[in-house]
Amino acid sequence: MERDMKTRVTSKICMIKDLGVHGKRFGGNMLAWMDEAAAIYARQLTGTDMVVTMRFGEIRFSTPVKHEDIVEFYCSNPRPGTTSLSFEISAEVNSIMVFSTDCTFVHLDKDGKKQKIDWDKSALKKQD
Repeated sequence: MERDMKTRVTSKICMIKDLGVHGKRFGGNMLAWMDEAAAIYARQLTGTDMVVTMRFGEIRFSTPVKHEDIVEFYCSNPRPGTTSLSFEISAEVNSIMVFSTDCTFVHLDKDGKKQKIDWDKSALKKQD
């Protein structure tokens, strides 16, 4: 996982059950897909499954997603913090941007309190 390169994290296919009343991908479900893709990336980079969503920036849907479209989720520009990881996430259909934003995930202990991330054992450290 390169720090400056866009990493493909996952893909989803837009099915009939995913459509809203106007026949396009329902935005709320797209947000759920985005959160799942971001969580996968955060877990991969931090090396822990104890990460939770803290923040997403402004999300602007620039292109509608239609039935049978394959949505590709990409993450890039990871910025490690003491207890958190921030990065950019975007989605594309046929190499056309659907949305992009930035987000932050926080590492928690078993009691739900912020915990330091051991970056020496993370995927970010391993690529150096």
